[in-house]
Amino acid sequence: MPLIRVKAGAEVGRVTEITNEVITIGRDPNAMVKVMDHGVSRQHAEIFKIGEMCFIRDLKSTNGTFVNDQKVSEELLRAGDAVRVGNTVLTFEDGGAAHPEEKKVDFDQGRELQASSTIELKLDRSGGNDGPPAEKIGKEVEDRNLSALYDVARIIGTEKDAHGLLNKILELAVQSTNADTGYLLLLEKGTSKLVPKASLSKEKTEPKISRTIVKRVMQYARAILTSDAMLDSRFAGSESIVMKNIKSVICAPLVSRDKITGILYLHSSKVAQEFSSEDLELATAIALQAGMAITAFQASEVLRKTLVSFVKTLVTATEMRDHKMQGHSERVANFSMAIGTQLKLSKSDLHRLHLAALLHDIGKMGQPLHAPEGVDKEKWKEEHVGLGEKLVSSIEGFEDVLPGIKYHHEYLDGSGFPYKVKGDAIPQVARILCVANDFDNATVRGGLKGEGLPVKDVLIDMGRSGTTIYDDAVIQALLVCHRNGTLFQPTTPFEL
Repeated sequence: MPLIRVKAGAEVGRVTEITNEVITIGRDPNAMVKVMDHGVSRQHAEIFKIGEMCFIRDLKSTNGTFVNDQKVSEELLRAGDAVRVGNTVLTFEDGGAAHPEEKKVDFDQGRELQASSTIELKLDRSGGNDGPPAEKIGKEVEDRNLSALYDVARIIGTEKDAHGLLNKILELAVQSTNADTGYLLLLEKGTSKLVPKASLSKEKTEPKISRTIVKRVMQYARAILTSDAMLDSRFAGSESIVMKNIKSVICAPLVSRDKITGILYLHSSKVAQEFSSEDLELATAIALQAGMAITAFQASEVLRKTLVSFVKTLVTATEMRDHKMQGHSERVANFSMAIGTQLKLSKSDLHRLHLAALLHDIGKMGQPLHAPEGVDKEKWKEEHVGLGEKLVSSIEGFEDVLPGIKYHHEYLDGSGFPYKVKGDAIPQVARILCVANDFDNATVRGGLKGEGLPVKDVLIDMGRSGTTIYDDAVIQALLVCHRNGTLFQPTTPFEL
């Protein structure tokens, strides 16, 4: 009589005879072959007979059913076939002599799997009902996973910089799984090329990334855990694995909107500390969250670029009325970005500085080109600040941009306009704008003939005023930017 024998995993040696009754395999208490394995679904697979032939059918399990290391949906069983569900391996026997092919499957009885084993975790993107395992995976591991996922959510909720987000998520993944090295690679837009965006290594060695493993993850959209890739039959013959001495690896895809956007790759060279299936589950969850977060960041960047393009068009239209003013706001924005970068402002602060610089003179849209007769020219000059403040304050989400526009003509000694604020009461963004604005005005329209003063003379003059009307740190940054050549290099926040 044909039978199924457990060769590796829990209950090694257990035999179940195959009768005319359908045999169910899974974690469900009512399954005829109960497999208490984290990688096995409640209703994972079934074995049934048609005449003298025996078949195995996968029941849409999360991680799939494999016969002789080939994933199947339904397959005719032959004597000696090795059936793998999760970490458990069963062999099909016809009750007589073992099939010669049985010798090809060499599992060590008494162990769950050999070091050459691979676990593949299918990403359930169909909203299936197969939930997490009912059994406890251990309080310590459970607490670690919950803590790590909480930290990922916190990072995503607070980090405002995409580069910083990737580095922090990777650091968390490496620490949580005790990996030696970790990499986050994203798909380049418009191509199928994976580009490294973050890396972390505890070892001073060359990058240990297997193209074979990465290719398999990208092809099948499944997270992979291999406890020793050197011995893994799935990657046999891979030159990258042999040459780089690839050991225990977790490779999980970053997925968003049903598309793979990148991968999380973790490697451990410690023989005594191979990755576990719990590490795989945690890394996969982290990768999924990272994928959604990066997609959100990328969508946000597109909106920002569109916004900046719109603002530039608006500013250009404003400056077209006076040829002497054309390009002024964009130059001020470039000078401000150079200074802000030198001062090591965060990327989010540089975004706000860039927008404030582009919009600092937007109030001139509401003014005639020249002061009307009988109107005090100084008062008329001050009006554009109030008009700009009024325009920008009506735009939702521009609250952080407003201070730069409101105070960009204020000096440290209180001699500026229109609010006469002084010292630390002037926001940093406005102090930067003030210097960038005065620098451009002096070099483009300064001097008796209004043809602009030499840059060197302007820098010397502004340097002398640094301790009275300008923020000295901003002036020093201006001088450094001129010296290292970054002052006149156009830069936007999207290029940082």
